[in-house]
Amino acid sequence: MAAYRLRRANLEDARSIAEINAAAWRETYVGLMSAEALASIDLDDWMRRWLERIGSSEDDQAVFVALEDEVPVGFARCSRQSNPKLVPLGFDGDIASIYLLRRVQGLGLGRCLMTRLAEHLISIGCASAAVWVLRDAAEARGFYETLGAAPLGVEGVWEIAGAVLPDLAHGWRDLRILAEAAGASRNLSRQPHQ
Repeated sequence: MAAYRLRRANLEDARSIAEINAAAWRETYVGLMSAEALASIDLDDWMRRWLERIGSSEDDQAVFVALEDEVPVGFARCSRQSNPKLVPLGFDGDIASIYLLRRVQGLGLGRCLMTRLAEHLISIGCASAAVWVLRDAAEARGFYETLGAAPLGVEGVWEIAGAVLPDLAHGWRDLRILAEAAGASRNLSRQPHQ
């Protein structure tokens, strides 16, 4: 039986996070991004970026890693909001990213990661938060909406790896709603995802 837990990421996790990030993109964005873009991911570059994020002296950001039998299988990152479209709307927290390998989705890890993000943002004084989600990623939109996020009517584009993808902002006006909704499944499933 697998054992799952979450912890704050450290510098030694940068390579694993970059690998999970790339694998999750390849599993999640098939059909949304070109095969060439997905194949051209530079893991060394991504590892450098994760080293910078995790090693940042910025207290407002946090990176958490999800572990299966002590092996990283997912991660999430949050910080203060800096998006010029969302700050004026009163969203002071940013859910920057959350990715899990497909084989561990549906076990409650995503909800637990969202709880950690909400708790961190609340601890630094944020009352609300927003997340950008690809317009055509219905499953991801559904995940956030199940946790109480509402579409904000704010659109953007994500320019990445040669692709221009439309995205939408979703948000929580009250982070306590996210913490409560996500925290409802604090007991992680011990059975591997079938």
